[in-house]
Amino acid sequence: MKPMNNQTSAVDLHMHTTFSDGKLTPTQLVRLLVQRKVTIASITDHDSTEGLSEAFNEAELFPNLELIPGIEISADHPWDSQSDLHVLGYFIDIENQELQKSLIQFRHDRDQRAEIMVARLGSLGIEIDFSRVQEIAGEAGIGRPHIAEAMVEKGYIKSVPDAFNGYLNDGGLADVSRPRISMERAVELISNANGVAVLAHPIYATDYEKVLDTLSNVGFVGFEVHYANFNTSLRTKLLATADRLNLLPCGGSDYHGTGTSAEHLPGSAGPPESVVNELKRLAKATSDKP
Repeated sequence: MKPMNNQTSAVDLHMHTTFSDGKLTPTQLVRLLVQRKVTIASITDHDSTEGLSEAFNEAELFPNLELIPGIEISADHPWDSQSDLHVLGYFIDIENQELQKSLIQFRHDRDQRAEIMVARLGSLGIEIDFSRVQEIAGEAGIGRPHIAEAMVEKGYIKSVPDAFNGYLNDGGLADVSRPRISMERAVELISNANGVAVLAHPIYATDYEKVLDTLSNVGFVGFEVHYANFNTSLRTKLLATADRLNLLPCGGSDYHGTGTSAEHLPGSAGPPESVVNELKRLAKATSDKP
C-alpha cells in the first residue's frame, strides 16, 4: 500500500535516511522533497551527520530548496532510567570536532550493543549472523530494527513488530541497555556546534508535561508541536504550552521511507516559516558568542 499523500506544509524539520533508520538515501530523499514541493527541510538522522554532505550536494541542484543541517540525539530521560528523550539539533556545524568525536562513540556503543543482542538471541535458539545484520544496516549505525529484519529474513518471526514484542523491545528477552548521555549534555553538544536544541515528539516521554517545564532551564529553544502523528486537539494544547513557556513550536513528518500506508510523507507536517527564521536567528546568536 502507498503512504498517505498528505501534503500540508512547505516546511519539514524531521526526517531520516539510510544513514540511520530511514530507507531512502540522502539523494533520494532530497529528490522526494522537491517532488513534494517542500522548500525548507532538515535531515535529522539518529546520532549521525554522515549523510548530510551527500544531501547538500544534491540540494545544490534545486535552488528552491533550503536544507538545514540537523541531527537527532538520543539522551537519558531526566528521572526515568527506563526511558529516553530525542533531542533535535538544527543549524549545527557538522565539522565540529567535539560533536563528531561523540557521534563516533555513539556508533561504537550501538554496534557493541547490537552484537551482544545477537548473541543473546542465539542463546534463545534464534541464530542470526551478526555479519548479516551489518549488511542490512549498511551505512547506518546498527539498531534494533536491523536485527529485527534479520530475524524476519531467517523466518523466526513474521514481521519487525513481532521481533520487538518479547525480544527486542525495552526489557525484552534480548534487550541490552546502552550508554546514553544526559539531556543537558545533548544540548551542550548541539550548542557547542553552533546549533539550537529542540525536543522531539514530547508526548512520547514519561511525564512529558513536567519535562516541557524544564526545557528552558537546560537550553532548549523549542519542542515539536506540528508533528505528523499529533492530532489537531493535541497540537492546539501543545501550542498553548509552547506560548506559555516561550518556546518555539517546531515539527515535521518524522519520515523514514517505510512505504507503509500509515506513514506520513515529507511535508505532511511542519511549523510556519517564521519559526525557522527564529531558529536561524537563535543559532546565529549562538555561533556569534565568543
